[in-house]
Amino acid sequence: MNYTEDNVANIERILETKNFYEILQVPNDATDDQIKSAHKKLALQVHPDKNNAPRAKDAFVVVRKATAVLLDKNMRKEYNEYLQSPRGFCHDKFDLSDDAIDTILVTAGIASIVGIAAGLIALYDWFTKPKKQEEPKYAK
Repeated sequence: MNYTEDNVANIERILETKNFYEILQVPNDATDDQIKSAHKKLALQVHPDKNNAPRAKDAFVVVRKATAVLLDKNMRKEYNEYLQSPRGFCHDKFDLSDDAIDTILVTAGIASIVGIAAGLIALYDWFTKPKKQEEPKYAK
């Protein structure tokens, strides 16, 4: 088990929240820098390579999607209008493919930061976790 109750609570909060601003915990008038900072913090908390809690991957996808929508000026404008509409809100309207999310995040410079961070975490784990001692192949 490589997670805490706080990890599970954070994942549940992300998955139960419908508002992208609330997911990222930023104000509705957040700047791109605030959104990127919130994304970095949350993505590192729920990244499936770092957090083995149930549904961490689902939460990671939601965080990426929220960030992608809020960083794209046109989608954010449409999203804000949709939030204010009497029809209510539905995530499906802003259902993006992984490629579309990657394109937006790479353009914003976030995907590379999170990828580097995840890689560094994996390297740290690889070097610091004890390895099983294997017997030499030719030992009798």
